[in-house]
Amino acid sequence: MDPGETIEQTVVRECKEETGLDVAVVQKVGEYVEKGIKDDVDYEYYPTCFVVKVVGGEIKRQESEIQENSPIQPKRVAFVVGV
Repeated sequence: MDPGETIEQTVVRECKEETGLDVAVVQKVGEYVEKGIKDDVDYEYYPTCFVVKVVGGEIKRQESEIQENSPIQPKRVAFVVGV
């Protein structure tokens, strides 16, 4: 997250940066805690999951961070979150 951003604004920005798509947040699905140790450093963070709707842009891959884009069809998401 950038300073002053809401989590929803972060989702929209990150989707654009990493996929080239403009999205709108439809629903928050949930959040969880991930804890561990990497390179002898304890970490703890709280990923949050959202359903988004594509509203524009053109799909592309941010090569420095993304190996593959695999969009999920809305019917599959509806099964998971009941939308």
